[in-house]
Amino acid sequence: MVKITEQQIIEQARTWLGTKYHHQGRLKKSARGFGGVDCIGLVIGIIDELGIQDGDENSLVAADETNYSMYPEQGRLVSSIQKHLREVPKEQMRVGDVLLFKTFKDPQHVGLLSEYPSGGVGLIHCNSSAGKVVEQPLAETWMRMLTHVYRFKNKQLKSIK
Repeated sequence: MVKITEQQIIEQARTWLGTKYHHQGRLKKSARGFGGVDCIGLVIGIIDELGIQDGDENSLVAADETNYSMYPEQGRLVSSIQKHLREVPKEQMRVGDVLLFKTFKDPQHVGLLSEYPSGGVGLIHCNSSAGKVVEQPLAETWMRMLTHVYRFKNKQLKSIK
């Protein structure tokens, strides 16, 4: 089992910044092009690059599927994530945790909780409105839409101050 720190997760996530939005995409930007990814594809890509849950046939990467709609319904995203990550109370969220948001009917958007070097809490996610992966402040608007917080089962994380 690989031990990954929250800083490694955030550093890896930041390498995806600027990758273009593409529904069901799994391709990181490179010198050859802008790539294309959606919010869950970003999380899948990061944990694949870091080797989190590597070799586990039940891992989120191994269970990845791309036959979902832009607006997953009937708890599909929640049930998929709960099989692979550990849910924690919102009050205990930490840098590197996966946050799940309800922007329409069912929860259907994910991002990673970050902390800016200068202080303050951020969200790294593939924002379809921005058309790419961005890091932005975790504003009150996002907090109102937050439904679940998940943590990788095999890593040590620090608490947000």
